[in-house]
Amino acid sequence: MYELFEKVLDTVKPVVAVISAIATWLMLPEQSFVVWCIAVWVAAILDLFTRWFAIFVKNGGIRKSMKTKAWNSEAMFHKTFIKFVSYLVIMILAGLSMRFVVIPYISNIVATVVYSFMFFREFASNIENLIDAGADYLQPLLFWVKKKEKEALESDAAEKGGNDIEQI
Repeated sequence: MYELFEKVLDTVKPVVAVISAIATWLMLPEQSFVVWCIAVWVAAILDLFTRWFAIFVKNGGIRKSMKTKAWNSEAMFHKTFIKFVSYLVIMILAGLSMRFVVIPYISNIVATVVYSFMFFREFASNIENLIDAGADYLQPLLFWVKKKEKEALESDAAEKGGNDIEQI
């Protein structure tokens, strides 16, 4: 019996399974937000790749980028780590709002706004990176995305009755 238990611990990794289950329970209280979560993470990873692509194009390739230290893995790791931890915390907070706020419609709106904002911020960042790499024809798309993001934030502020800072 001991050997069986030891084999389970070696193959299943219960600590990883428990941590994954807790994170999933916290971040994804409803199945409908799984797609949003996946979209945000894919956009964040694509942002990393498009940033690398822009660095490589601007510096004449991977080797030259590494020689000139334009592609500094330590600096990129630090910024990427901060972004990923921040997104994870925000997703957990959005999930907790859905689990513990008594009025479900409000928490759904909060979570939708949070996920939408993160996704469209990553969307704009990807476009900025591609423009930085030389895809200038994407400038109108970037303008449109930023305009829509601004409109959404302004309409949200108008619904709340103005700027929260002014109300304090």
